[in-house]
Amino acid sequence: MSNRFTGKVALVVGGAHADESKSLGFAGLSALEIARAGGKVVIADIDDEAGEQSAAKMRDDGLTARYVHLDVTSEPDWDAAVESTVSEHGRLDITIMAAGVNDRGNPIETTDVDVWQRVMDVTNLGMFLAVKSSVRPMRESGGGSIVLISSMMARIVRQNSSAYATSRAGMTHFARSAAVQYGPDNIRVNSVLPGWAVTPFTIDAFDDEWMAQMAKRVPLGRVADASDIAGSILFLASDEAAYVTGSELLVDGGVTAWIGPVG
Repeated sequence: MSNRFTGKVALVVGGAHADESKSLGFAGLSALEIARAGGKVVIADIDDEAGEQSAAKMRDDGLTARYVHLDVTSEPDWDAAVESTVSEHGRLDITIMAAGVNDRGNPIETTDVDVWQRVMDVTNLGMFLAVKSSVRPMRESGGGSIVLISSMMARIVRQNSSAYATSRAGMTHFARSAAVQYGPDNIRVNSVLPGWAVTPFTIDAFDDEWMAQMAKRVPLGRVADASDIAGSILFLASDEAAYVTGSELLVDGGVTAWIGPVG
């Protein structure tokens, strides 16, 4: 399937870490694989240094990619990113929204309102603006695919991450709502629910001891890497998923299906 994205234009938000010489994020790896499979990619993020380096490395490898700065809580940033993508490439076929922020370690009664609001803004305002800004050019292109990156925490919770879990659950329901609204325009909206994965977003919190403990809670026996999650994102972004919309693709190694090890 080396040409599965030929002719497609993708905006990958949260994909700054797409340089294989460094730690890859699953959005960054998705951007890289779309470009390798014939697509034209615009990477968007707030990590300008990593994003510029990743896009430059992709171009050095003969791929079509560039970087734009995008704060997902800013409607003008979204409008500018989409407008520049369409201006350069003439269309928009795929939007991947993978930006996120966590609230680890905060019980509800000691969580600052500003912390709660930041998580909701990045995740939920970000997903809303992703769809709002993408639908018009996708409609003009004859359809498209929007992939929202949620979390298995939309299904289960861990102690002291109430804002994160709530925002991710909201994302999955929003994806269903958008899928129903824009299905007649041939615009598909789906969410991916990753389990524990080692990425630039989590690597500071996941030491070897922690990963070994978490692996005991995963029926497949290991914590995910970027490629485990990216494959699911790429499926939903591609025409292989032409009849898939409003779905939640759970990619957690079986964690949410299992009560856990006994004893």
